[in-house]
Amino acid sequence: MASLQDFFGRGEVFVRQLIAENQRLRSELHEAHPGRDDLPAQHSASIIEDLMARVAELEVAAAATEAADDEDDDDTDTDPSDSARVLGLTERVEQLEDENYHLASMYVAGLQFHSARTLAEVLQTVTEILLNFVGVGAFTVFMLDEERQMLFALVREGGDIEACGEVPVHGEAGALGPFAAMIQRARPWTRGDPAYADDNAILYLPLVSNRRLVAVLRLEGFLPQKPGFDDNDFSLLSMISEHAGIAIETAWIRAHAKTVPLQRQAVEHLVGA
Repeated sequence: MASLQDFFGRGEVFVRQLIAENQRLRSELHEAHPGRDDLPAQHSASIIEDLMARVAELEVAAAATEAADDEDDDDTDTDPSDSARVLGLTERVEQLEDENYHLASMYVAGLQFHSARTLAEVLQTVTEILLNFVGVGAFTVFMLDEERQMLFALVREGGDIEACGEVPVHGEAGALGPFAAMIQRARPWTRGDPAYADDNAILYLPLVSNRRLVAVLRLEGFLPQKPGFDDNDFSLLSMISEHAGIAIETAWIRAHAKTVPLQRQAVEHLVGA
C-alpha cells in the first residue's frame, strides 16, 4: 500500500507540469501580442487556477494572522476586539486550509484515475482514496460479469474476500439486493441519491461509465479515527462513482482493443487474482 505522501507525490508531478505548461503558453501569447491585456486564457486549467487562487488567499490570511499575533505580543494591553479579530482570522485560515486540502485531494484523485492504464492501477487508486482521503477502512469492490450477470468480489480491504461469494444481479434480494436499483438508475452516484445501505454496508456505491454499471463498491466500515462521513467525503465518493467507472471501462477496452462483455476469468487474469 502506497503511503499518503507517495500518493500526493505522484499527483504533484502532474500538477507542476500543468502549471509550467500554462505559464509557458501564456508567455508565448504575450510575446506574440505585446502590450495586450485582453488575451484569452483558454489554455488555463480552471481547477489549477482555483487552487492557486485559494492558496494565494490562504497566504494573505496567514500573513495577516501572523502580523496580528506579533502586534499582540508587543502590546501587553490587548484590546478585546483585536483578540476577536485574530481569532476570526485564525478560523478563516483553518477553513482555507481545509478547502485547499479538499481541492488538492479531489484534483490528485482525478489525476490518478485518468493516468491509470490498467485495471489493477484503477483498483489501487480506489483503495488509496478510500483509506487516505475518505477514511473508510473496510470495503469490497464487486465487479460485474456481464455475460453471466453475476457479481463477484475482486478486491476487499478489512475482511476475507472468500466470504463474499457470488451474487446474481437479478436474483432474489439479499446481501447485495441494492444492485438491481443501481442497474435501473444507470448513472453515477451523487449526494442525495439513496445510500442503498443494509446490515452489511454503510453505503453501496455504483461505478458507472456511460450508463453502464461495471462494478459496485461496498463501504463496510470506517477507520478507528473516523466517526463518519463529512461534507467533503460526498464529493470524493461521487468522483469515485463516475471516474472509477470510466477508468475501469477504459482499462478493459485498452486491454482488449475493442468493447467486449466483462468476464470474471478475464478480469481476474488482468489483475493477477
